[in-house]
Amino acid sequence: VAVNSATADIAIFLMLGALRRIHSPYTSVRSNNWRGSPFQLGHDPQNKILGILGMGGIGREVAARGRAFGMTIYYHNRSQLSPEIEKSLNAKYVSFEELLKNADVLSLNCSLRKETVGIIGKKEFALMKKGVVLVNTARGKLVDEQALVDALADGKVFSAGLDVYEEEPKINEGLLNNPNVVLLPHIGTATVETQVCSPLLSPLGVQLAIPCSITNNETEKHGVTGLGEYRECSQEGKAHHAGIGAGEQVEAVRVPYTR
Repeated sequence: VAVNSATADIAIFLMLGALRRIHSPYTSVRSNNWRGSPFQLGHDPQNKILGILGMGGIGREVAARGRAFGMTIYYHNRSQLSPEIEKSLNAKYVSFEELLKNADVLSLNCSLRKETVGIIGKKEFALMKKGVVLVNTARGKLVDEQALVDALADGKVFSAGLDVYEEEPKINEGLLNNPNVVLLPHIGTATVETQVCSPLLSPLGVQLAIPCSITNNETEKHGVTGLGEYRECSQEGKAHHAGIGAGEQVEAVRVPYTR
């Protein structure tokens, strides 16, 4: 799925930026102040443990990219992946607590549910290594932002890379004012290619309308629980993804199509 790759790319961009504490030298050179002062050394990703919370499509793409940088992959998920998938990603399944204790970089890639709101807070930061890097491209409400601000201030968290926020577009002042945080305005899927390949994200992807009748009962049968979830809608044997709200009547699905 196109959104997986684009979001994983941003996660790695934020990870590298956070490891190098890139904000200060980047803004300094743009201000004609060369590296700025005081200049700080960053860290390499090689031989670090990349901990991934949520090993769905995006998490797996992050894992594949992390391996390319010589990282060891640990993950925690609601259910353990099959041995075949684990082997292909060279990923080790660990408990949530083990993930927090061992990760040098923690990438959040899980969905937002009642159980995951605030899943990373003061108690969780206390379990982490001193100098951990936090990356969040999933949902802002997974993190207690004030707890993150405090963890950055006391050095528990070396740096953070964020594309999503607890109350976006509002961002905690403690994050805005901290040069050790790399901030992006929720642009994980903001590429031409992703928008074209995901027609429900943008008009750029509207190329062909295919009639598709899905009744209220059918949406419930397929387990659709809310907007933004993806389910298959078949037309002439072709499977397409549609974002369907629970109980909605869908008259047409617009998808890219090549004969």
